[in-house]
Amino acid sequence: MEITVNTKLHPVLGKPLKQSLSSRMGNRMYEKLGLDYYRFPIEVDREDLGAVVNGLKRMNVDSFGVTKPYKVEILPYLDEIDELSLKIGAVNSVRVIDKKLYGRNIDGLAFVQALVEDTGCKLEETDFFCFGAGGAGRAICCTLAYCGARHITITDKFDSCAEDLVKKINEEFAPVADQVLYENKQELREAFGSCKVVMNVSGVGMYPHLGESPADKEWFRKSQIAFDATYNPARTQFLKDAEAAGCFVFNGKNMLIRCSMIGFEERLGVHPPYEEWSEIFDEVLKESAIS
Repeated sequence: MEITVNTKLHPVLGKPLKQSLSSRMGNRMYEKLGLDYYRFPIEVDREDLGAVVNGLKRMNVDSFGVTKPYKVEILPYLDEIDELSLKIGAVNSVRVIDKKLYGRNIDGLAFVQALVEDTGCKLEETDFFCFGAGGAGRAICCTLAYCGARHITITDKFDSCAEDLVKKINEEFAPVADQVLYENKQELREAFGSCKVVMNVSGVGMYPHLGESPADKEWFRKSQIAFDATYNPARTQFLKDAEAAGCFVFNGKNMLIRCSMIGFEERLGVHPPYEEWSEIFDEVLKESAIS
């Protein structure tokens, strides 16, 4: 890919970014479509975030991504934020138009799109259970409430995080959320078993916690849909146990690809099919493992 003065730049801000796949995925698709765009990671120290953002406004940048740990810290630098993202209190996608910054959070929308398209789930008829109330959990659960989910039960190792998220959902979206304390295994099991969609966005099951799961394998029911935000490994212990019980399972690959699809459609008006994105994802992940 040749980069010239005319190439539209699409950086991703965060730290660390060594394991990020989105830049390589985006560039493969830009090249495939013959588009003069280039996506690249920028590791930013917290004290430099404002200077970097102000610099991007004056460059040939039409948009940029934001990832950990700056999805909240980016907010004061934005000129406009859509209603959902403002309520979530975090942004991961920023458009640059006439040196003004327009922020959105598409993490939750990508999850909802993956869930509905892949399973036919009807949110208004579905109860959800979520392990994890951090950034990903907040985006997903708030978006579910925004889109009409019937009920959401949330737990987290840090009880105050789950409590804060439940309060936010009930006060700012709809009174559909409640909390189960992480240490109360009996209540966890009952709540988990009563929900159609069970989600692990806690990070448990990723390296260095391979083989661990926040749920006991006996908790899963055949009729459930199980999601784990992790995509490496492709099958965490949480998903292995769900699959063994006969559940429909999917992982963070589906969500990451939908994020890319939403971005390409909104910014460029192009619609590369999921299958092409999936092929690129698998190639990049394999190369990442080799390197």
